[in-house]
Amino acid sequence: MAFKSKSVKRFSVRGFLAAILHPFMTSPTDAPGVFTLGDSNNDVGDWHTLLLNNELSSRCELERMVCCKCTTRVEHEFLLLYFRHPTQHHAVAILVLDRTSRPDSTENDMCNGSSRLVGIGQSTVVSPSVSATHAHDSIFTTPNNGSAIESYLTKRYGQHKYLYNMDFSVSARPSAMQVSVLLCVLRKHSPTYHLWQYQCYWYAYTVCEALKRIFPGYRETTLSEGRSRFCGQEIRKAESVEAVCELYRAEWAHFENAAEEKRRAKEEEVHRLRMEGRAQRQPEVDEERRQREEAERKANEADRRADEERRQREEAEREHEAELSRMRARMAELERRAV
Repeated sequence: MAFKSKSVKRFSVRGFLAAILHPFMTSPTDAPGVFTLGDSNNDVGDWHTLLLNNELSSRCELERMVCCKCTTRVEHEFLLLYFRHPTQHHAVAILVLDRTSRPDSTENDMCNGSSRLVGIGQSTVVSPSVSATHAHDSIFTTPNNGSAIESYLTKRYGQHKYLYNMDFSVSARPSAMQVSVLLCVLRKHSPTYHLWQYQCYWYAYTVCEALKRIFPGYRETTLSEGRSRFCGQEIRKAESVEAVCELYRAEWAHFENAAEEKRRAKEEEVHRLRMEGRAQRQPEVDEERRQREEAERKANEADRRADEERRQREEAEREHEAELSRMRARMAELERRAV
């Protein structure tokens, strides 16, 4: 007599207890930029600085990424990043990453302001400009509380759907620091927002494809169709994955070398103190180092402010030039009509 085999699931006491206790575990707030109290919205450069200044934040691991797409208006695409806490392993933070052409907005909001209609075949895209403008690449935390996340996303983006997700294996998860370096590389590679090349579709696509190549231990699941498409038609975008991966590898090697040099310098300093019998002065030495680091931090902050002021001046100059062009065009039109 033949018997049908039945699969038997193993009972895990640890898993059972984790499932029971999980709702009562509070989310940590000790990793700025990843696990925080309340919402936070950061430029990707500022996010990188936050991680540099906090070891816990930099060690959080990306275990899942989900590509999302708005289902109304210009069908904006954005990413959800699921980070696991390095010490409190029950905790997962969900961050949102996207690119827009202006701060504190999504592309779906743009048809409420001064915008243009750009034809693509039989379809129409709403865009503030066809020409290149400064891109705003932002990453922000969300309420890590079940249905509150979905409500948060709906409030910010409106109706949306999930296109696909990527789950990274435990041995191949990128750290938050590695993700931040990649995002800074993307900003450096393409700092402008251009409707036909460097828009939200390009950004979501390039982030995902670059992570696939750099961290190949992943599983991808397609949830729905429509990636990089508007009204069913594929949107043109720049092909930058290979170049971005090369830039990332060089930048990450530089980062690791700098970290190794800092580690060796610290070891040499400790050894020197021990050899000179100055261990009793360690608190004073630590204070001196703290002051040096504080001075370096202030210098870096001053550089960042200077860069921001320069960017604002350049943007003002571009806007002025654009206004002059519009005035010339109007004068030409008036002259044409007067003939």
